Parts: sequence; C-alpha cells; structure tokens
Amino acid sequence: MNSTNKGDKLEDAFYQYLLDQQRRGELVYGLHPPENCKILRKKEYYCKERGANVQFDIVLELYRQGRLSPHSYVIFECKNYEGGIPETCVTDFSDKLGRLFKHAAKGVLVVSSRLQSGADNVARSRSMGIVKYDEDGLEVVADRSGPYCLENRFVKSQIFRNGHPVKSLKFSAYHDGNFFGTINQFLRSVEPELSVDNEIGDGSSRVSVPYVPAEHIKKSAQEILEQIGYKSGPVDLEKICSMLSIDLHFSKQVVRNEDGTLILGSANFDRNSIQINAHANSNRERFTIGHEIGHFYLKHKQYLRSETIVERDLLIDSETDNNFNYERLEFQANAFSSDIILPDQVFRTAIDVGRVRFDIRDRGHGYIFVDDQPCNFLPYDQLLSSLSLYFEVSKQAIEIKLRKMGLLADQRKRNQASPTARLLGNFTSSIQS
Repeated sequence: MNSTNKGDKLEDAFYQYLLDQQRRGELVYGLHPPENCKILRKKEYYCKERGANVQFDIVLELYRQGRLSPHSYVIFECKNYEGGIPETCVTDFSDKLGRLFKHAAKGVLVVSSRLQSGADNVARSRSMGIVKYDEDGLEVVADRSGPYCLENRFVKSQIFRNGHPVKSLKFSAYHDGNFFGTINQFLRSVEPELSVDNEIGDGSSRVSVPYVPAEHIKKSAQEILEQIGYKSGPVDLEKICSMLSIDLHFSKQVVRNEDGTLILGSANFDRNSIQINAHANSNRERFTIGHEIGHFYLKHKQYLRSETIVERDLLIDSETDNNFNYERLEFQANAFSSDIILPDQVFRTAIDVGRVRFDIRDRGHGYIFVDDQPCNFLPYDQLLSSLSLYFEVSKQAIEIKLRKMGLLADQRKRNQASPTARLLGNFTSSIQS
C-alpha cells in the first residue's frame, strides 16, 4: 500500500470516529452542541498567498448559535507513517495553517505511529495538537460529570517513543504539554470555548476503577456455569456467549500492532461482539475467550467502548491503585477467565484422579511437587498434559491455576531462572492474597 492510500485509510477511519462521536453527542459541549459543529472532509479554503485553494483532510467548523459563518476551525492533517513521525510534518502543517487562518484555526496532526524526538518541542512551541489514532485500540468511556482519565504517563507512551512496547489506545492526544485519552477532553484544551464549567468537569480528575474481591469474581463465574448446566469437562464457551447475546467471531489472521505485539483478540461493547485472532496454540484461545467474556460479565463496558488483549495482559500480576485503570480491568478479566475455564470443584476432582493415575504423592514436599529430577518432572508433565486435554486449555493455564490454589511446590531451576515464570508466579500469588 503506497503512502497516499495509507494516509487515506487513516483519514477514513478517523473521520468515521468523529462522526460516531458526534452521533453520541460527545464531540463538543456548551457553546457548540453537535448541530453547531460541521465535520468536513477534503475541505478547500482559498489562500491569497498562493492564489488558489488549499485542501485539508478533515475540518471541524465551529459555529456560534444563529451564525451562518464559522468563527473558528479545528483542522486535522492525517499522516500514516510506518516509522516515527518527523518534526518536519509538524512545521509544514503549521506553516500552511498560518498562511490561511492566522489565529482562527487550531491545527491537529493525526498520526498512526509515534513521533520522533524533537517533534514534541516543535508541537509545544507552535501550540499544535497531536493525535495518535488506532482503529483497533482500546477506547475509554468519557463521562460528563466525572471523566475516566488514563494516567498521563500511559497516554504519553502512546505518542512519544520510549523504547518499550505498550498497549494501544484508539485515541490519545497531546496539546500544550498535556495528554488526553478522549476526544472531548482534548478538544476542550485545543478550543477553550468548548468548555463550560457548570456542565462538565475540568478533565483532570481521575475516576478509579473499583477493586473487585476475588470471591466476587469467582461467584460471577459460578453463576454462569450454573446457568449453562455445566457438569464436567471443557466448558462450552460458545454457549456462554450465546446466552449473554455476545457475537463470537474467529479470525485465522495473525494480527499485530505497530510495535509488532501479537493481538490475541478484541471486544466491542457497543456491538456486543468478541473477535478471536489466530493463536500459536489453539488451547490458549479458550483463555482469551474467557478473558473477553469476563469484560462483559463484570460490566467493564462502563469504562471501555472497545478493548484489545495482547500477550502482556495475561501477565498483569496485581490489582493496586498504582496501576493504570485498564490494567486493573485486565487483571479482573484474567481472574474471571481462570475461574470460568477451570471451575474449582471439577478441577480439584480432576487433579485427584490424575495424582492417582500418575502416582504423584505428597512425600512431605507438597501436594504436587516438581523439580528437575525425571522421577518428579515426568509424572508432573503427564498430569499437565492430561488436565490440558480434559479441559482443552493450555498447560500454562493449568500451571497458573495450580499455583493460584496453592497446590504446586515448584523447585525447578529453569523455572527460577525464567523472568516469565517469575511473572506468572507473582500473578498467582497476588490472586491468592
């Protein structure tokens, strides 16, 4: 796909996003209700210096009540680059606006990838706005009385490179030294007249996602299992989706974000749908499905409109206020998935049967003990394989559940040396506490 077509694709997606926001009545407030805001594509304005029209990708024309001509403009220029966005994109766009509108227009550069170093200072000095838009990213819900705000450091990591891959937001923005996770918060910074103090908050308060006890999550999973009449074996996750009126779709495509991170699946709460992308291990798909069902059943749609799950989400290991709000939601969805695909009572019975079958005994080291000796490791691996086959889930999910229930004493040296294994151990111990 050439650069023009890529730019058009980003422009199409962002234009549709603005239209969706306008239909919800969330694009602008106060002096500029939706009917006083025109959203235009490929709009041309006459430039005296050039003696010809100049075209812009997307324009918001803002009208005062009863006026026929706009009094101000917010102009978006879409740049779909594979690499970092250079600062020349900021300067060229700013110069073009200055020739046509002087001070009546606010410029916003819409990008699909992060900015190169230096663009930050240029955008700040020229009061430019920067929006990073990812059609497949997670989208937070904005509330008029108390917006759900993502921490600045998370939104900043979306726009400016920091060397560490991060989960993508659908919308993230920067203006005048501040970062925003929703379009309405951003526009009120770009165009102060859009803010009316007695109608909305200042956008700076943080509404925390509440803590949910592990017992509540477990009870929620048990309710669903009872409703579908679950008795034993692999849980029918498609039946659960049908019962909850969730459209479940499977894709054979391998989907990655701009950092190359594998996107395992996504949920759209407006459409009540889940999409599961290609997994290297088909058994791991079931944990992903359970995770997304958890978002729906735990009513996370009050915080998110859409959500994606990447591999890192499965390793979120705590539920503290120090984490980003979305990480608390992912932790809760992980706990729910574990409880729904590996129900405690049936899981414990299957373990007891497996211990007898593979001659695994408590010899004073733990209910299930494993180290690097073949006499301990081989029976343990047979148990994992048996449970994985019975419940149709990955060995990793089985092992996490064993740790969570406090049934596994793991003394393998390779396990102690593995950072991933340590993360998994932290994840399970935090669920126990």
